[in-house]
Amino acid sequence: MAFRFNESELQQINTLLARYPSKMSATLPLLHMVQRREGWVSPDAIEEVARLLELTRIHVADVVSFYTMYHRKPIGKHLVSVCRTLCCQLVGQEDLSAYLRQRFSLADDHVATDPSGTFTVEHVECLGACGAGPVVIIDGQYHERVTVQQLGELLDSLQAAAGHSREAQGNG
Repeated sequence: MAFRFNESELQQINTLLARYPSKMSATLPLLHMVQRREGWVSPDAIEEVARLLELTRIHVADVVSFYTMYHRKPIGKHLVSVCRTLCCQLVGQEDLSAYLRQRFSLADDHVATDPSGTFTVEHVECLGACGAGPVVIIDGQYHERVTVQQLGELLDSLQAAAGHSREAQGNG
């Protein structure tokens, strides 16, 4: 099914476009709208943004691929972002990453979603809290100086709130 903005979104877009001298300037805000609604930016959404802004599809696709904040594949209900830069590596990031790979049976070390579709884990560049590493962002909330035990507790609480236990997922 082709992606289309709804009437309310189109009104927001028209208001947004009035603020810019060029339609192209609204590319990032429209992509943010798509991702907020869908959780990712699909090829159909890229096509729709290009149509509305009178750009080529490849131009919008290039923007999506350039910025790591845009997801080009569907993600899980919860997004776990782990800083992988040197400062965080020196204080335990690799232990966190190993724990996440084991807990969710992940093979990919960059972006991967667990088999249940509940959690997506991504390894990202600097999160801007180098003195407080390792840093993890879960659903937009920063967690600093995270240990494996703390990470496990955070994830357990999210699973409990969603009604999923580790045992029910076969990871207990």
